[in-house]
Amino acid sequence: MITIENYLAVEKDVESVWKFFNDVAAIAGCVPTCKSFTQIDESTVNCNLRLKLGLIPLDSKAVISITDRSNRRHLEARGETEPGEITKKFGKVVTESKTQLHIILDLEEINPSQTRIHYKINAEASGQMKRIYEAVISGQRAKIESQFVANIGKALGTSITIEGFSEGAQQAAL
Repeated sequence: MITIENYLAVEKDVESVWKFFNDVAAIAGCVPTCKSFTQIDESTVNCNLRLKLGLIPLDSKAVISITDRSNRRHLEARGETEPGEITKKFGKVVTESKTQLHIILDLEEINPSQTRIHYKINAEASGQMKRIYEAVISGQRAKIESQFVANIGKALGTSITIEGFSEGAQQAAL
């Protein structure tokens, strides 16, 4: 399993942050690898993703749904990705290969105008897809993460500070 986990501090009240993270279209628009998306309903989004492994563009399709909203501070989403047409041609990617996603978000009010965001993304991939994700994570994690954080800050109209991440969790999960 591949795990990405981080803690962020945002200069925004917790209710505004909660409202933002409950908008699946707003979040999809912040994902740096998301090239297009369609909102299916208030909890579900269908995304077309693209990233590069060296010079090779890889695409995938993801359907992600918010499955739990608790206490206006805890959110969970689950989803599934499958290789796109370009990725299916790369190596020996099995066309039925799917990756299970589990996203956990917890919000903590630091003070009335500042919120701590703790997010964790678990991706359960197998075979060639696991190797592809591991290569991308090791080579592009910092870039993708900083773009994601910058996009969230822009969407919220405020600054975000990365407080820390569990790099050990990412490495141990590989």
